[in-house]
Amino acid sequence: MDANGINQLRRPATHEERNTSIDELLTVVEAASVLGIRPWTLRHWVADRKIDVVKYGHGSVRIKRSVLDRYVASCTIKARSGNGRIRTNEPRLLEGSRVGHDDEPMAR
Repeated sequence: MDANGINQLRRPATHEERNTSIDELLTVVEAASVLGIRPWTLRHWVADRKIDVVKYGHGSVRIKRSVLDRYVASCTIKARSGNGRIRTNEPRLLEGSRVGHDDEPMAR
């Protein structure tokens, strides 16, 4: 009921709204959806032991949300500073060096 004594209809909570715990257990399909990959890919990762799972019953597996978060963090590549350019003391080989500018073949 609201402040006026009128019953308000609420929509049912979605799965994401019900389970927001960091250690919620997700099915393979749900976890794959979180990662944006296909369930089959995630099953391969589980079989290759790339991702930790909770196994119970007759082969039922669940994946903790915190495990997914750790996996994503471990795969994250940090951005380089310097506008994405690698600065080395070595000149770039063959780039703009006019190698082979004569019509001679490079190998004999």
